[in-house]
Parts: sequence; structure tokens; C-alpha cells
Amino acid sequence: MKTATLILQNLIRLIGLTLIVLGLQFWMKRALGYVGIHMRLGELLVLLLWILAWMALRAGVRQQLVIIAILYGFLVFLFAVNMGRLLPGSSHEVIRVAHLLLGLGAIGFAESLGKRIKQSAK
Repeated sequence: MKTATLILQNLIRLIGLTLIVLGLQFWMKRALGYVGIHMRLGELLVLLLWILAWMALRAGVRQQLVIIAILYGFLVFLFAVNMGRLLPGSSHEVIRVAHLLLGLGAIGFAESLGKRIKQSAK
């Protein structure tokens, strides 16, 4: 289970870095043709977070943390899908920052779950 966890964590890290780089490009009004790829990668990141949560549950990680991670994944997904409709105009920058922070939180949850899975496998 440790190897699978490490592979998932590294995938999430790589996808997360790619999402951040693409997101920064969008902020600078560049690479807008890659928004679809950004969205698919975001969906993949959430899916990997859920897989890691399932593995954490099987490894005996505290159930509350696993449930919160799953719910957080839903929040990230719902926010990202609907963010284009939230606070249009110049106030939309607040939504972009919130989107970035939610994404970083998802990566943080994956790190936390991965650490706990590895600790329980000792």
C-alpha cells in the first residue's frame, strides 16, 4: 500500500503543479486554449484524492478525516464547475483566488492522507 500511496501522491503533486502553472497562465491572459485541459486535470486530481481517501479508510486512518477529504473533493469540484458564474466582472478576482486556495487545499489533503497511510503501514 505504501508504493501505491507514493505513486498517487506523486501524481497529485505533478498534476497540481501543472494546474498551478496553467492557472497562472490564464491569469496573465495566456494559454486560454488550455482551459479544457486544466478542467480535466482538476477533475483527475479530485478523483485521485478520492482514491487516496478510500485507501486511507482501508489503512485505518481516522474516518472523520477521510469523510472530510471526500466532501472537500466535492466542494472543489462544484466550486470549479460553477466559478465562471460567480461574481462576474472585476470582483471575479476573489473567485480566482478562492479557486487557487481550494486547489492547494486538495493537494494538502492528499499529502495529509498519504502521510497517515504510510504511518499506518509501518
